[in-house]
This record gives sequence, C-alpha cells and structure tokens, in this order.
Amino acid sequence: MDYILGVDGGGSSCRAAIATADGRLLGRGKAGSANIYSDPTQSLSSILHAAKEACKDAGLTEEALQQTFAVLGLAGANAHNDPIGLAENLPFAAVQVVSDSLIALEGAHGSDDGVIGILGTGSNFMARKGEKHYYLGGWGFHCGDQGSGAKMGERALEEALLAHDGLRSLCPLTEHILRQFDDDPRKLSEFARTAKPKDFGEFMPIILIYAKQQSRLALDIVEEGTTYVASALRLLSDDGKLPIALLGGLSHAYDAFLPPDLKQFFVPAKNDALRGALAMAERENALNT
Repeated sequence: MDYILGVDGGGSSCRAAIATADGRLLGRGKAGSANIYSDPTQSLSSILHAAKEACKDAGLTEEALQQTFAVLGLAGANAHNDPIGLAENLPFAAVQVVSDSLIALEGAHGSDDGVIGILGTGSNFMARKGEKHYYLGGWGFHCGDQGSGAKMGERALEEALLAHDGLRSLCPLTEHILRQFDDDPRKLSEFARTAKPKDFGEFMPIILIYAKQQSRLALDIVEEGTTYVASALRLLSDDGKLPIALLGGLSHAYDAFLPPDLKQFFVPAKNDALRGALAMAERENALNT
C-alpha cells in the first residue's frame, strides 16, 4: 500500500498516525474513546475520525485511506467476538485488528522480551517471552479491568451510596462525591445507570487526592488496585526476571504505591503504543507487498 496507519484506541481516547510505506511519519489525529468491546459503534466512529484528522494533518485527502494498510490496536479487541468483521466497515485497503496491549508491548520493548502493564480507564497486561505472547486481564469493565480508573471510580461511588444509607461512616472522599451529586443519591444512581467506563474513571483524580491525604477509604481503594497490579506484574515477569514498562494515564500514580522490590525492574518505554502500531503496520505491509 502507499501508506500505513497506526491506531491506538483506548477507553478514553483514540490516536492515529499516518506514514509512508517505509515509515516516514506524515500526520497525526485524535478522537474520543475506542473500546471496541464496550462500545463498538463509538469505537468505529472514533477510529474513522482520528484517521481523517491524521490525513488532514498530513495534507492528504481522505481518499488516501483507501490506499492504506492499517493496524488498529484497540481496547477490548481481545474480548470482542469479531473485531475484524467490524473493522471491515472502515475505508482502509487492508486492516489488522489487535489488542491495544500488543501495540503497547511493541512500542515499549521493540522486539525484545518484556512485560507491560497498561493502567488507565481500563487495565491489561502482556508479556513477550521468546516467540510467545502472554495476555492477562483486559476482559472489560463488567468482569475485569481490576486496578483501573473505571473500576476504582465505580467502587468509590458504591461506597458513597453505602455511606448515604448509613452502612458506612461518611469520610472525606464519600462526602466529596455526594456533594458532586447535590447530596441526592437518586442523581448518583441515575449517573451510574448510563455511565461508560471513562465516566467512572473521571473520579480517579479525586480518589488519588484523598489517598495522598491518607484518607482511609481512598487508600483502601488504591491499595486494592495495587495488590492486583503487583500480582499481575509478578506473574508475567516471573518475579522480575523480565523488564517491566508501566503505561497509561495511571502509570505514574501507581509508581508511588507499588512495592520497591518490584519497581527495581521497571524500565522506561522505548516508544509509545502509537509508534508500536506503526512499526507493526510497516512490517506487515512489507510482508504483503
């Protein structure tokens, strides 16, 4: 194909980059959430919008997408039963759909062995050991995503309702959350009924503020997430035998809570997930030429 496109689609935002077939970056674009499992319609819309924005940034017309080999690294791709079928509705000449963790692993460690933990609206983990890839988590908000901003935000709202009902003592965190809903539990409940994972995740900054102030409930929520994250990283890294890169919007927050014996194996990512998607697109496009 004349062009390659990489897409990094997460639970909060979608980024795209278009490049020449040999990998020379031409333009970038951005759009809203692109979790293909929790909201496939929104995911396709975000991918297309970000791709068109990348074309515009590159000075290309949208028709360029019809001569493009695209690698889409999407949150929820590992849990969706037919991500390729959905992606066929997009205008690319050829498309490969993989999980967002795979493009993140490619970006962070290149072709080397290593482990990544993606911690943001959702959570998932992956390791490369030789020729094999190992996945952990990433099963979506309803049955997975432990340690994620969405899951911890939901937990905080649950605790606020329990405090309102008198089954928990009010604390600074639950008082703060209830005030956001005018101390009306019906407003909180209605919000939760229609909320997407990214909406729950927006409460994570509040939780972290109170955790730093040593508020007990906030600390409990963060420590529960930390226990899960540490267990996942230990398992995939064979107790630290592989380098670990933490990625995502919560990676720096977790860095303050994870145990020192695990943190000694942390390494900075070589590149980001979007660069990982472009590298995969360049390689696959060359193989198909």
